[in-house]
Amino acid sequence: MTYLFLYTELAGYSLDCFRVHLQLNPEDQIHVVHHPVNAEAPFKFNVPDGVYLHEKEALGMEGIYELMRRIKPNLVLVSGWMDRDYVRICRMSKKTYRIVLCLDNTWRGTWKQRLLLPLAKLILRSFTLACWVPGEPQRKYALMLGFKPDRVFTGFYATDLSRFQVAILEAKTTGRPKRLLCVARYIPEKGYDLLWDTFISLYEEGYQDWELWCVGTGQFYEQRAEHKAIRHLGFVQPEEFNYLVSQTDVFILASRFEPWGMVVQEFAAAGMPLILSDAVNAHHAFLKHQQNGFLFQSNNPASLRSAILSMMQCDEDALHKMGAMSKNLAAGYGAEFWSAALSRLASK
Repeated sequence: MTYLFLYTELAGYSLDCFRVHLQLNPEDQIHVVHHPVNAEAPFKFNVPDGVYLHEKEALGMEGIYELMRRIKPNLVLVSGWMDRDYVRICRMSKKTYRIVLCLDNTWRGTWKQRLLLPLAKLILRSFTLACWVPGEPQRKYALMLGFKPDRVFTGFYATDLSRFQVAILEAKTTGRPKRLLCVARYIPEKGYDLLWDTFISLYEEGYQDWELWCVGTGQFYEQRAEHKAIRHLGFVQPEEFNYLVSQTDVFILASRFEPWGMVVQEFAAAGMPLILSDAVNAHHAFLKHQQNGFLFQSNNPASLRSAILSMMQCDEDALHKMGAMSKNLAAGYGAEFWSAALSRLASK
């Protein structure tokens, strides 16, 4: 089989899935057309054999058409509909190639979504045979777009679980403070401002045996909160995540808007308790409130404070049990399951 992915941003977890799929199906080929690497997330990618990357800007529209004519993909997978060039290519190619829509959008009931829903149903269903989404919130949206239930597949976001072998508390340094870890871009949607203010408030109230480690870059990095218990690590490559897991205790994401949250999936797989806002849609799959972490109301300081405080009051045994549950919840989202879904889509 030959697959063509029309992507926006390339991601390390996608390459992990490609690698595992090609290990299981060595006769396959995967071609990926993608936008340039995001300057705010300068990942260094290890490209597996059998995966061929093509920058969209270098190809241009005609170059993409020529690539399709040359490789004759058995399946074309287009990431969302925000790239109008990709949509145009797929609409023009629908009689020649089998096309699957991949999306992480959720229904939020905004006026824009209500206005565009009939048009989206008309256009998207005209050239796609199925829809591949991360989880249940996106599945509901796909059904609203007119896809039949047996044509909606979940598990589009997955990762190689073998990369996350550090279990919670097993490699912790004794005698150090407990640590919250947040990995997110420094942009308003991620809620860092709310997180910093809430953490500092709790620290000043006497919870001084905790620290907050923040990983990422972005437009507001220069406006980051400076505090003796908050550490800003900047951008970190994925291969360093196990170090972060070994040095921290709880993963937290305070986003105001988060269609999914792949980073939640990764740190759940690493066996970390979670604190998530209800705007992080990955919570539907990876967080059971008061069992492996705490869910709080997005953009609500009091709700966030309550969630952090509840976690701070947990003992090490409770944290260990939470981490074990996180790991179990993530186990069904491995790259092997992704590979199986891709093969099923190809057979539709």
